[in-house]
Amino acid sequence: MPTATLVTENVSHFCPVTNFYECSDGRYLLVTIPRLSADMVHNMLGVRVPIVQMHLPDAADVFWADADAVVLDADGDPSNGMTPLVSVPGCEVFAEALAAAGYTLTATEED
Repeated sequence: MPTATLVTENVSHFCPVTNFYECSDGRYLLVTIPRLSADMVHNMLGVRVPIVQMHLPDAADVFWADADAVVLDADGDPSNGMTPLVSVPGCEVFAEALAAAGYTLTATEED
């Protein structure tokens, strides 16, 4: 199984929490874990906004990327929106999302 090494943690231009990985097969991945909370939104925006958990995404998404962490559409069809390589419902751990995409995490990181 190819490996993935963390390049950048918490990439600031992607939300809510996205990490950037370089893979042993020459590819790059962006992994997004939905971790928004009322406190996180307050810290980002400076204002309290009511959040209903059921309205938030609950799946981790793994996207192809280029070497500059620019997200790439997995199916190459921009007419249907940005398609992830894989989407993992209920996933909150980056290593699990990478495994679902066929990669093993090489470096330890915080969940």
